[in-house]
Amino acid sequence: MANEFEKIFEKLCRQHDPNVIFNEFLDYSIDINLFTTVNQNLDFKGREEYYFEMFQEWIKITNEALNNNKNHSASNGWYDYLGIFYENTVQSKYKAGARGQFFTPHNVCQCMTELTMFQEKDYTNKLVNDCCCGSGRFLLAAHTLHPEAIMIAADLDEVACKMAVLNFYIHGVRGSVINQNSLTLESFKAWRVNNYFGPNGLPLPHIELINPNEAHTFFGVKIDEVKPVELNPVKKTGETIQTKLM
Repeated sequence: MANEFEKIFEKLCRQHDPNVIFNEFLDYSIDINLFTTVNQNLDFKGREEYYFEMFQEWIKITNEALNNNKNHSASNGWYDYLGIFYENTVQSKYKAGARGQFFTPHNVCQCMTELTMFQEKDYTNKLVNDCCCGSGRFLLAAHTLHPEAIMIAADLDEVACKMAVLNFYIHGVRGSVINQNSLTLESFKAWRVNNYFGPNGLPLPHIELINPNEAHTFFGVKIDEVKPVELNPVKKTGETIQTKLM
């Protein structure tokens, strides 16, 4: 049975392109949570009320999943509903995904992250990097293991980056998301999330739209020479480019 989020989305898709609707929802959700006032000249064509309802429903769905012991996907303290919905509905049902992503299952992300991050106990202000982040699942898993670390996400697909931004936002992850070609390092856009989170900072999650050059600078900490932990590395072997799953 469809939940309220899906019902609203289906209603909007009767007259509008599903990919446009989902992308506008992501833009709206980020825009209403920006810490600094930035005029992005976004035009939601009178659909703001629908997107606000979807935003509320997304929070409810995530909260219910995290508090439901029967939901295996959320059993490790994080839940990527946006990624699930994007795969199952936007891409599969409507065939509207731009690049045909297939995100790594929750339990595989958790297992791979635990295997990668067992070496060190203290990750305070250390970077954990995923240069092919998709909707940010590896970094959500990393955050549950080491919430004191700073998560750096990058992806070529802007829609995936926006999902990662909102996943950082709702899970209390401190970090940056960069819309970037990780092979050429060409950057297009960036967001910093929960930069001022903490006992002496803002009590609510927040998002900043930033210059990509600021992605490694955080309140009280500037990190540019620390070697990051690579959760999802991109490697070149001769003419062959090998990437792990998003």
